[in-house]
Amino acid sequence: MLRSILVVFALACAASVHAQTPAPSLYAAGSLRLAFDDIIALHAARTGTRFAPTYGPSGKLREEIEKGSVPAVFASAAAQHTEALMKAGKLRASTVFTRNSLCLMAAPGIALRQEALPEMLLDPGLRLGTSAPGADPAGDYTWVLFRNIDKLRPGSYAALDAKALKLTGREVARDEKDLPYARVFQEQRADLFITYCTNAVATAKFVPGLTWVRFGADINVSGTYTIGVTEAGGKAAEELVSLVMSPDGQAILERYGFK
Repeated sequence: MLRSILVVFALACAASVHAQTPAPSLYAAGSLRLAFDDIIALHAARTGTRFAPTYGPSGKLREEIEKGSVPAVFASAAAQHTEALMKAGKLRASTVFTRNSLCLMAAPGIALRQEALPEMLLDPGLRLGTSAPGADPAGDYTWVLFRNIDKLRPGSYAALDAKALKLTGREVARDEKDLPYARVFQEQRADLFITYCTNAVATAKFVPGLTWVRFGADINVSGTYTIGVTEAGGKAAEELVSLVMSPDGQAILERYGFK
């Protein structure tokens, strides 16, 4: 009888410890939310381990890691952030796993023509929304786009830099469950918005009448996404990164518009 009681007690303790073990954490760029939610679900189905994701501007997530946060995995929308953490000894690698490019979204009723996109961006009658450069790589890539336009139309950079409304990407919004761009148009805070093409595809599903166009190859910017495991990552983190790099993980990314 005593032996049976001890066995039951030991099993109960083991179950309690297992229940109290926190899920490994994942920090990832906000633009990865939809694709990585699917990847996390697939990983959980295969291994039984479900990661707890935090999505936000890659620059802000990097700052949190530099200040002491220790996620198991960090997926960034720009190599500069994973490379900086790797040099600081906080990340084991900085591996390219996908790419994204820029598109222009327009509020319902505004017609977009790819050959006229620079003129539309410069139109003083149209409010132009962007993500915040420095904090969010989407903003950094947007300002490179401005410089590319300036090469074709001198003086454009100064005009675009002055008129751009930095509406997203300033902070990590942990209570945010959806991409923020639909609200920008629903609340009529911008007429145009520059973002990743993957975000444009997702936003169009929530804003009836919204249109979007990819910027031409002569001015567009390709964003490089990188991923790495921290020293605290362990086997589960390595397995998640392997899934991201695998044909199954890449297929999920491609389904959401990543290349």
